[in-house]
Amino acid sequence: MDRFLDELAAATPTPGGGSAACYVAATAAAIVEMCGGLGQKKGKSGAEELVRGANALRQTLLQQAELDGAAFDQVLAAYRIPKDSPQRPGAIATALRAAALSPLQILDQLLSLADLIARAQEITPAAAKSDWESAAIFARAASDVAARNVRVNLDGAAGATELEEKLAAKLALFGSKLPTV
Repeated sequence: MDRFLDELAAATPTPGGGSAACYVAATAAAIVEMCGGLGQKKGKSGAEELVRGANALRQTLLQQAELDGAAFDQVLAAYRIPKDSPQRPGAIATALRAAALSPLQILDQLLSLADLIARAQEITPAAAKSDWESAAIFARAASDVAARNVRVNLDGAAGATELEEKLAAKLALFGSKLPTV
């Protein structure tokens, strides 16, 4: 984590907010994993599955952080193509689409996380209520960042209207799944 924060603090375009959103979401998944472990100690049904699911999602989110940075690196490379090159507009549109698809994938992972948080709400001992609630708050923050990263890449992206529709649908579903705190 220290290495990531050092890289994030560097005056470079990547990693950026999208990768940070993945780490915030992975933190939420780790908290859910802890809540499941506490539920296991209390003999709660489904706690073991919650731990496994949260652990797998945490690993996926950490991998997605790398993919998100790589997607934006493609945008930077496309903008470095000489302005008079006929390939430049298509390369930029394609790269912006990929840079918008990455945070949409983060939102897919956050949909899974919302389901896990809802299960954590049921399994977590009352004394640890603030833990599953903090996971929900982190998940909400990660979704806000991911949505902003989709939107910033839509201008000039190939298939922008389709991507905007997907974003709206995912955000609505996420909002309906995530427990209110």
